[in-house]
Amino acid sequence: MDASDSLQEMIKALMDTDNQFPTRLLYQFSDLDSKEKEALASCWASVPLQRRKTFLQDLAALAENDPVLLYEPVARIALEDEDADVCLSAIDLLFESEDRHLVPVYLRLLEDKTRSEILRAAVANALGPYVYLGETDKLKPELLHEIEEHLLRAYNEDSSDLVRRRALEALGYSGHDEVPALLRKAAAMRDELWLESAMFAMGRSADDQWESSVLENLEHENEAVRIQAVHAAGELALKKARKNLLRAIDHVDDETLRHEIIWALAQIGGEGVEHKLDSLLAVEEDEDEIAFLEEAMELLNFTDGSEDMDILAVGWAQAELDEEEEDHFEDEDDDEYSFEEDFDEEEWRLYVEDDDLEDDDDEYSLGEYDDDRF
Repeated sequence: MDASDSLQEMIKALMDTDNQFPTRLLYQFSDLDSKEKEALASCWASVPLQRRKTFLQDLAALAENDPVLLYEPVARIALEDEDADVCLSAIDLLFESEDRHLVPVYLRLLEDKTRSEILRAAVANALGPYVYLGETDKLKPELLHEIEEHLLRAYNEDSSDLVRRRALEALGYSGHDEVPALLRKAAAMRDELWLESAMFAMGRSADDQWESSVLENLEHENEAVRIQAVHAAGELALKKARKNLLRAIDHVDDETLRHEIIWALAQIGGEGVEHKLDSLLAVEEDEDEIAFLEEAMELLNFTDGSEDMDILAVGWAQAELDEEEEDHFEDEDDDEYSFEEDFDEEEWRLYVEDDDLEDDDDEYSLGEYDDDRF
């Protein structure tokens, strides 16, 4: 069977709603070439709606379990569908695409108030990774600016709180001047959904100014808020969260929260974390949990290894400075530099007399200190 016959079989099966779509044909929709994409696009609207929905859902399920499968060409066609569920599945398939050509389509959908709030919210969410790409100089500044302006407009003007919260979450990556005030406002609201979004966005910010806000929500009574606070503590590598998380891990029943705590500890690293993960591994019997803990251990090794490299880098830098200092004093021995010639006795006397430092034990004490600073 040649390529054209295979494509015709695939399209015919799509149209045949009397029979279940053959699973083997789902794989053939991966990585369509331009001609195949054109042929599918020309008949897409004629495919019965329910078949379009289940077809996209099946592709998304396959792609989740097999990253080799590339359904982007199909998803681009489905993104223009009038049905919200079909579009949502298309966005799901395209979420890791990083193709800047999708941005105009997403911005148009975000602005289209005739589309459902769930779809607009999903689009706002999908724009988050593009904000990150812009902040890491992988998108042109003008495109990043356009995305930010649309998200800010959605936050300020959309009638749906869901869309506004997803827009705020996407802006978590942004360095835009307006964003910090929006996060503070959301965190101060007496609305746990907004607080949850604020924690999520703070975790994306790579900004330690949110440390106190995140720490104070690590034991929030609302589990969704707590999960996002723990997630943010890990993303921001907040060392002051370590003791709290190490205590909490033994008293958590919810699997999602437990996994977030373990992963956050692996991101933070430091004293006691390796011992705790080892102890969890030693008593775990579930294979999936063992695999998760082993992944966390790998991340922890990277985290702690990176800190060790930072310490070594400081040591190397100090060694180079010491070597330069030694060379400097060796040069002095060659009489190229004379201390006596440059010494100004009057200037030195004025400096000593002006010294207002006092040996007052009350001014500075090592009796209490934050161990993360030393």
